[in-house]
Amino acid sequence: MLRAAALARTTPRGVCTGLSRNSVATLSSTKTTLVSPSVRTFRTASTQAERTFFTRNVLAARPTSLLKTQKSGVKAVAKGKGYSTEATVAVEEELPLKYGMLYFDNAYPLKMGWWDVRYSLLKPGWKSLERKAKTELVPPENAMPFHFKIGGIEPRLKDGGMFVHFSYVHPNSYTTKEALREIESRCEQHLISHGHYMWFNAQKVRAFLVKGSPFLEDMASRYPNSRIRIEYTGDLGAEGLYSLFRKYGKIMDITVLPPVKDMPRQAIVQYNFMRASTSAKSCLHGAEINGIRLNVTYERTLQGNTIWVWLNNHPRLSVPLGGMVLAGVSFVIFDPMRVFSMHAKITQLFNMNEYSVLRWLRKETYGRLTRTPIESQATGWRERLNDEEILRNWLKIPPETFAIVHGPRGSGKTEMVDYVIKHKKHKVVISCEELANARSESELLSNLAKQIGYIPLFQFMTTINNMMDMAITATTGQKAGLSATFEGQLKKILDTLTIAIQQASPTKEMSNISPEAIMKKIEQTLEEKARRAEASNNGACLPTNSLTSKRAERLAAKKKQQQEESSWCDPDDIPVVVIDGYMSREKGPHAKELWTFLAEWAAVLVENHVAHVIFITNNVAASKPLAKALPSMTFETVVLADATLDSALEFVYKHLDRDEFPDLIRCVQIIGGRLTDLELFVQKVKTGMDPEDAVNDILTRAVIEVRKSAFDFDSKDEKVLNWSTLQFWTILKKLASCETANFDELKIHPLFKNDESHFGALEQAELITIVHKNGRPFAVRPGKPIYRAAFQEILNDTGFAAVMELESASQMEKDEMLKVAKWEAELRELSALLHTDGSWIFGRGRVPVEIDTRVKWLMRKLAESHAKVEKYEINQANAKKTIAALGLAA
Repeated sequence: MLRAAALARTTPRGVCTGLSRNSVATLSSTKTTLVSPSVRTFRTASTQAERTFFTRNVLAARPTSLLKTQKSGVKAVAKGKGYSTEATVAVEEELPLKYGMLYFDNAYPLKMGWWDVRYSLLKPGWKSLERKAKTELVPPENAMPFHFKIGGIEPRLKDGGMFVHFSYVHPNSYTTKEALREIESRCEQHLISHGHYMWFNAQKVRAFLVKGSPFLEDMASRYPNSRIRIEYTGDLGAEGLYSLFRKYGKIMDITVLPPVKDMPRQAIVQYNFMRASTSAKSCLHGAEINGIRLNVTYERTLQGNTIWVWLNNHPRLSVPLGGMVLAGVSFVIFDPMRVFSMHAKITQLFNMNEYSVLRWLRKETYGRLTRTPIESQATGWRERLNDEEILRNWLKIPPETFAIVHGPRGSGKTEMVDYVIKHKKHKVVISCEELANARSESELLSNLAKQIGYIPLFQFMTTINNMMDMAITATTGQKAGLSATFEGQLKKILDTLTIAIQQASPTKEMSNISPEAIMKKIEQTLEEKARRAEASNNGACLPTNSLTSKRAERLAAKKKQQQEESSWCDPDDIPVVVIDGYMSREKGPHAKELWTFLAEWAAVLVENHVAHVIFITNNVAASKPLAKALPSMTFETVVLADATLDSALEFVYKHLDRDEFPDLIRCVQIIGGRLTDLELFVQKVKTGMDPEDAVNDILTRAVIEVRKSAFDFDSKDEKVLNWSTLQFWTILKKLASCETANFDELKIHPLFKNDESHFGALEQAELITIVHKNGRPFAVRPGKPIYRAAFQEILNDTGFAAVMELESASQMEKDEMLKVAKWEAELRELSALLHTDGSWIFGRGRVPVEIDTRVKWLMRKLAESHAKVEKYEINQANAKKTIAALGLAA
């Protein structure tokens, strides 16, 4: 036998190097026999996978060769593609050619799932891997025994490794196991000595001999795992499994599963690292150990639907946890987005009108194509100048109370407030009219979020949470707490708005400072601003010697100015919150909660000196919920009235030509000083309608409004409205004859019975306006100036007036008859105290003075009531005659 060392020493290099790069030399027997190289290679392939690989990659590139050997020497002639070599080798017997595979476990990043992109970003190319395997991972062929030759590589992208196919000459002095172990040992020593690390994970590359037939799959649902399942037929035991699998990595645990009838034995090996499990699966799958075949697969720690099944089986835990996760995501991600969006709306960050360049661009493009809307100019009325000045002065002091702008509908309250805060940098406007008219809770919250910039709202999530809560309650019997109430959502929106307002307020850190200290700081700020403005107007500047020093001084001055301004408390920077249309509707699905929450939220802003809050309302009862929210504080109240005749004429003349329309004075006298009616009149005249016809049209609408609000309801509605048609008819007659009626005179009328609540209800319906003097009701006026003409029109309706007079006389006669019956009953009781001869029953003497006085008073009252009853009967008769006459005339 010729030893492997002698064979490697005496064999000329031409035998190996004369073959092509991807082929392996074939050694024949000592007899000169001609054997097809491809057939011989296919027969000697150890595994089907190796046969397939070498048939495809190695044999296709091999040149046709013929090897002749003799006992004393071998003359080898290899003919290929343009080369030929000769060598003499002394051998004792034929040396068969065999094949094997090595597995290198750290060639790629492991692919943990479909979402893992490291493999796509870091994977090297096929050629670069093949070059790396031949030059770095595997020792040089001249340093390897048994005529070792690399046949090719096969990457395992998902397992993070690659197979290296090789061929070797198997001498008879070595068993196959020993030869393969020697090759594996040489590769391991080479990697250890060179210390080859991969750059993407700084881990060493390891080499293992493939003992089985790897299952080369690319199924998308199977990914590497640190747990592998072994199926085998026989008895290996935990010790046998440990001895087989320990070389690939440190084992955490080995579990031998109980046997199942007619099924192979199974065991689970848990590695510390996933690289060990991938190497074990790649090297031992399909291996036969002492006649026992091993099948190695990755163990799925959790099945695909395990998590979902657990969530369904534990709703009491999963639902609250899911809610906590959603709340956490909302708090971490969406709440800062909402605060930024609201802060941007408060500071007008994305408002085009705040930037001069954008204003000019819009004016020169879009502005030239559209018509400028009519400006009301309500703020220019002479009687409004005092109210505007009051509101401006109030905005210059620290926030400590509310401002209430009260006035009838259409009196220009909103326009005046907008004019006063026009130059304010930070402002928030909430239109309660739009909120009160919402048809549902979700629409109300959506409208509020849109007005203040609360984005995103995710209103649909509320519906989903409510449905889930109902389903969980129906199945488990307990509420999961997912549903959010209307009050909770409204409070969350307002709290987020508070945070945004605080970020924009210069007084956000002054909640513990007294208003007097804040006012002192405001005064210092105003003085400093005035001083700087005066210095700027005078052109004061520091002398400079050079351009560089001038720039440096300018930068230093600018920096110092910014530091000083950061400590300022400019009243123009204090945010202003305008709540327009507060308590515009007292009835609604959530009206009471809405007004209460807005009042309490505004009280928090004011108490912490964060922002000024202005309430605009036409409801006289609006101060009640505000007083509950901010007790022990007096409000700044501005009451707006209708314009005088001169101001109304000035407004009309500004839009209409007095020479073209000479009768405008009479028209304005009928319409009055209500801003909305004046604007409607101007628009009708501008559209081509005659002023007289325009006034008649507006008057007709007013008559319809009064009839619908005051007379078109039944007796059931009177209990809800707290006033009756006869009470309003009494006021209508008074106001039709004069512009103002005495409040006390109306209050003591028999139909009102000295009750003031009826007047408040009528004012709430905007049919009348109560004028206060010295803090108490003083006079009554029509709800709108044009209503006086409407009252006259209704009173001139003879038939309707006769019917109302008949009802009024009947009602008052009924009331007087009740009084008469009461007094007659009292006289009857007093008569029982007298004898038939008129003497006092207790003393047979004269009747006491007290009893006589009482009887005389009752008799006098009976006479007065009788006179009133006769008067009411006469009025009823006259009304009936009028109605009958109208019926005959028809």
